Order: sequence, then structure tokens, then C-alpha cells
Amino acid sequence: MKVLHRYILSEIIRYFFLFIAVFILIMLMNKASFIAKTVLGYGVSFSSLFSVLVKTIPSFFEFLIPMSLVFAVLVTFFLLSGRNEIVAVKSCGISVKELAKPVIVFSIVLTIFNFFSVMYLVPESNVAMKREIQELVRKKLSLGIIPGKFISNFPGVTFYAESVYPSKGILKNFMVSVVKKDEQATIFAKYGRVRMTNGTVFLDIDTGIAHFLNWKRPENLKILEFKTYTLVVYKFASQEKFEASKYKTLNELFKRWNLKDRLEFFKRLTLAVSPVIMGLFAFSIAVVIPRGSIGTGILVGLIVIVSYYVFFTFLRKAAQFSGFVFLPVFVDIVYFSVGLIFYKKAINENYFNMGIGRW
Repeated sequence: MKVLHRYILSEIIRYFFLFIAVFILIMLMNKASFIAKTVLGYGVSFSSLFSVLVKTIPSFFEFLIPMSLVFAVLVTFFLLSGRNEIVAVKSCGISVKELAKPVIVFSIVLTIFNFFSVMYLVPESNVAMKREIQELVRKKLSLGIIPGKFISNFPGVTFYAESVYPSKGILKNFMVSVVKKDEQATIFAKYGRVRMTNGTVFLDIDTGIAHFLNWKRPENLKILEFKTYTLVVYKFASQEKFEASKYKTLNELFKRWNLKDRLEFFKRLTLAVSPVIMGLFAFSIAVVIPRGSIGTGILVGLIVIVSYYVFFTFLRKAAQFSGFVFLPVFVDIVYFSVGLIFYKKAINENYFNMGIGRW
């Protein structure tokens, strides 16, 4: 019996990692195009872009783990059925319950990992990714500045510098012009350093002269000589402060526990326990449909996954509008109930033909 369990488990694991690798690659390609537009075009290296992409991978797990498990279980058992291996196993007096044990064990392991992932790993990785992007944006102000050329990295901000030290964000013998509505500030200085604090980019300037001009009243031109001056270059949006519920770990959600935090908790809980539910569901479907194939497994898997996430999205939106934060959990309850119905059919060997041929 242990040999059979190891064989089934090894097949499921093999296909699981194959599918999750493909899905991660697809998701990374989609993310890369967005992040590259944000930072790569401003002098940020490919290695920095790659580092940001790596930090985005945990955010895929909550969806990709149950997806990959569904496809892996369906393909494994449809192939076993297509090769008559399930028939051979049953002829030896081995019940369907024994075939289900490796699936249940592997699904429970994935559920434990997925729970830790969505409750802790995903929010922490989201914060780390955002912070790194902010740091890259801070660096792009100096990295994108080419000595001896006028460079505009942000709307209304123009730099010219004779010397640039990108790794430290330092400018020497430079000019910066900032235009805001009808006002323009032009500063000439010997030394400056770019820094970012609480979502705002500052330029600390030493020993310079500043011209402040209001285009509606040009006669009120102001000229200021200074030894030290801090210029506000750019302010990021409020969401960059990581106060949103999606950036909070489980402990932080419980500590604050407002309406949005409760909604986020139940959303995560639904996705966290989905592997064990989807694993049982996929196994039951695969067993009650005889003579399947890889194509059948992929087709059925797509139907299961798409219907699950459409239902989940609908309930999540309904929870946002109604205030009934526990609504997303119903998608797991429904799929668990349907999975049990199919599981009983599988145990009783009550099969049905969906009319799907091999391909």
C-alpha cells in the first residue's frame, strides 16, 4: 500500500511543480512589463528589477497553489485512468479511499503552507516589494541624471549636474528647477543629496542660491542665498505608507480589526484553506469521470478554477458593499459540499461520462 501511495504522491508532486512553475513564469512576465515601465527606463539595472520580481512571487501563492493542485490531481488521475492503472488497482481489492489518501495528505500540507503564506508571507513581501520600488524611485532621481545634460525624471522637475554619485544620491555643482502650477523655483548649489522619508522625496542642499518666481507676478522675483536648504521634490500617494489591510500580517489585522481588516481576514482565510478543498474536489471529479486524458484534465481544471474565482470575486465584492465580511467563506463551503457529493459517488463507483474524448 505504501508503494501505491508513494507512486501517486510522486506523480501529483511532479505535475504540481510543473504547473506552478509555468504559472509563476506567466505571472512574472506580466508583472515585469509593469515594473519595467516604472523603474527600468530611468537607469535602474536589470538586477534591481529582478530583485523586485523575486519579491512579488509570494503574492502569487494564494492563487497559484490551489490552481496548480487542481491541475496536478486531475491530470494525474486522468492519466492513471487512461492507462487502466486505476482499474488494475481496484482489481486488487484496493478502495477509492486508499487512492484519496496521498491527495488529502498533500493537500493538507499545501493548506498549512498556504495559510502561513497568505497570513504572513504575502503581506510582508508586498511591503518589501513596495519599499524596494520606492528606493529605486529615489535612486532614479540620481541614476537618471547624466552629467552635463538636462534631465527631467518627474513632471515639473529638471536637473542639471556636473558631477553625479548615483549610489549615494549625491549631486555636485548642480541646478534643479521645480515648477508647481504658476510658481517656479530654480536653485543653483555646490552640493545636494536625494533622500526619501515617509513617501516624500527631499533634496538636501548645501551652499547655494535660489530664485523663486510667480509667473502671475514676475515683479515679485525672490532671490535667496543659503547655506542649507531642503527642497520637497515629490510626494507619493498615501497608499505608499502601507496602512492598507493587504499590507498587514494576521497579528496586525487582529490588533487593529476594523471593517476592512475583517474583510481582508475572511478573504485570506478562504484562499488559505482552498487547497484541501480543491484537492478533494479535483480528486472526486477525476475518479467519477472515466477514461480521461491530459486534455480532459486541463479542460476540467479550467472550468473548476474559473468558476471558483468568479464565485469568490462576486462574494468578495458583495461583502464589501454589504458589510457581511464572512461572505467569501461561502465559496469554500459550497465547493466542499459539492466535493463531498462527488467523493461519495467515487466511493460508490457511481461514474458518469461527460462525453469528453481523448486528445
